[in-house]
Amino acid sequence: MTSFAAFYEFTQTGLDAYNRVFTGQLDADAIDLKDSDLVSRIAGTDGIKIAEFDTAKDMAMAVLDGLGSADLYELLPRTGLWAWLTFVLRDQLFKRDKAGNWKVGEIHRWYPSDPNDWQKGQRHLVRMPVLLAHTLGDDADHLLCGAPSVLPEIREQLTSQQDMFNSAFQQVARTLYFDNAKGGLKRGAGGKTGGTPRRLAKVRQQLDVTWDLEDLQVDRIILTLPAEFDRFKDATGSVAAQ
Repeated sequence: MTSFAAFYEFTQTGLDAYNRVFTGQLDADAIDLKDSDLVSRIAGTDGIKIAEFDTAKDMAMAVLDGLGSADLYELLPRTGLWAWLTFVLRDQLFKRDKAGNWKVGEIHRWYPSDPNDWQKGQRHLVRMPVLLAHTLGDDADHLLCGAPSVLPEIREQLTSQQDMFNSAFQQVARTLYFDNAKGGLKRGAGGKTGGTPRRLAKVRQQLDVTWDLEDLQVDRIILTLPAEFDRFKDATGSVAAQ
């Protein structure tokens, strides 16, 4: 098990090398994580042990546990940190093709964008799970129950706007779509049909016109949802039997 006694961030030179690695121009072994020209230590952090994380939540909690006295919100814009974490977690985050090359996907999964750009920032496979776990705790279970390498449809649909970081809204989504017994999503929680997260995102905009969701109880919000959501709830708005 690889471990680091602190968090580090890539310097600009390190970021250039990181970018070349993830675009297939440089071998990962060419990055020496002890080279002060490439990385610098972040004061106050306690580091991380790289394990086989079962879920994105497990990974996010390991990062949060390693923050030490550092403030997460001050660290969010530091591209070099999130790139460094992506690099040291790369075998957790990216699968390999038959030739042994990582299948990294589109750039915003591995290169941290401006955190204020919610359309792009929410796609990062490390920073967004960490932010969700820190902001919402267990109310983010439905967004973080998949493997670290997976950017699930439900996360894309329900974190694409800043005002979705609303505990009441995410509690509603968790109640509808998360199966506590199996620790994963309920059957049918993906896709584009009625009652799915894609539809909940649109219905939320309609509800916001009438109510301040923060002022309503979760069960009350669920009872106001259209009939298309009934398959995920019972008549009282509680979790439907699976």
